[in-house]
Amino acid sequence: MRRLQVLLLAVLACALVLVPAAQAQVKTKAVAQDKAAVEHYWTAERMRSATPADRKLAGKPRGGKGQGKPKAGAATQIPPPYTSAPTSTNGKVFFSDGGQNYVCSGTALLSGNKSTVWTAGHCVNDGAGSFHTNWAFVPAYADGSRPYGTWSARTLLTTNGWSSSSDFSYDLGAAVVSPSGGSSLTDVVGGRNIAFNYARNQQYAAHGYPAGSPFNGQRLWVCTSPLAYNDNSANPPTMGINCDMTGGSSGGGWIVGSSVHSVNSYGYSTLRNVMFGPYQGSVAQGLYTQASGS
Repeated sequence: MRRLQVLLLAVLACALVLVPAAQAQVKTKAVAQDKAAVEHYWTAERMRSATPADRKLAGKPRGGKGQGKPKAGAATQIPPPYTSAPTSTNGKVFFSDGGQNYVCSGTALLSGNKSTVWTAGHCVNDGAGSFHTNWAFVPAYADGSRPYGTWSARTLLTTNGWSSSSDFSYDLGAAVVSPSGGSSLTDVVGGRNIAFNYARNQQYAAHGYPAGSPFNGQRLWVCTSPLAYNDNSANPPTMGINCDMTGGSSGGGWIVGSSVHSVNSYGYSTLRNVMFGPYQGSVAQGLYTQASGS
């Protein structure tokens, strides 16, 4: 009995060490901008003219293929309105960087603070240490309409791997948004669950608002695909699926069941219609834990 108690204590101690270690790999910034000023900044014109935050790599992925065969991954448009859960958890992300306005995608997550948005790291941080400004989330955006308003960030977070070295294995980001009208985000739009340390071979439904040609960023699209690639150019390897969505879809969630398993991250200029996203392991879990407790 004593030996079993010692073993259980050792396992518990190890778990307690792993969680803080994962959270230590997170970079956080409290947003100093006034909430009302950010909401006022994002006029309809600025939203329409925001540039897609696209990430294209040269060369080609290195490593094995998944269970799916590479093929044309045509996205399907989801007809608006998007005001029914869980579609209402999807939205557009807007931010400024270097004097330019950009657009990404994101997902409202169930969390302790009811205010967490999950997206790509490059949609919150430039990959060289600086966080973006004028950061806002517009859930259920469609054709310029904002049925639930504009939600400004009070805290931005990403992984150290992305912030310090633009490592696409850790291209994950989160934002904690301020309440709107006295209500928290997921009390208004609902929220998705999130998954970590799962089997890679899944059927993924990648959501996003692609804004690069031939898309216009005004509606929500989805690609449904099994795992097609494991990109061993990254460590840990990122995952690739068949998908032709373009810039602006970055940060949109890959859904399996009711949970987010990855986000749209990057593509290769020499590999058409394949979208890559990071595998969500312990570092991603630390990022979510810290965001949901902020």
